[in-house]
Amino acid sequence: MLVAILQKIFNETVFSVARMRAAFWGLFCKKIGKRVFIAKGCYLMSPAGIELGNCVTINRNSTISGQGGLKIGNNVMIASNCSILTSHHKFEKKEVPMMFQGEKRGSVVIEDDVWLGVNVVVSPGVTIGTGAIVGANAVVTKNVEPYSIVAGVPARFIRNRFD
Repeated sequence: MLVAILQKIFNETVFSVARMRAAFWGLFCKKIGKRVFIAKGCYLMSPAGIELGNCVTINRNSTISGQGGLKIGNNVMIASNCSILTSHHKFEKKEVPMMFQGEKRGSVVIEDDVWLGVNVVVSPGVTIGTGAIVGANAVVTKNVEPYSIVAGVPARFIRNRFD
């Protein structure tokens, strides 16, 4: 009984702090909804390009990029150590070092009711459809259809969530 009470207090404290962290980032984000939780160790790059819907949870040590524009819908769960990237380095010119070639940007859209597993990487220019699940350690380089489950490197269709 005591363990359950202590666990409840711990969880409420952690989520209260995560909500305060979200309120802080909300000062800089393009839009931030209600009941957004941003856990310890998360990094939001270029927050002015980030829109977060209602009931979004971003777990520990995730990196969220807004350079190319990022829109996350409602009821989205982002597990620990995820990276959502909206830009990457250009590398087409052999005679110019990559670090001097600039960057290529592409907006990312994560629709409602999406679950990104642990260590997922989302590449620039990708849309993840409503109700999709992205398995742990996946690298998403192409759009994900609504209500589908994808996994792997690169992420591939596994099955639909529903018949």
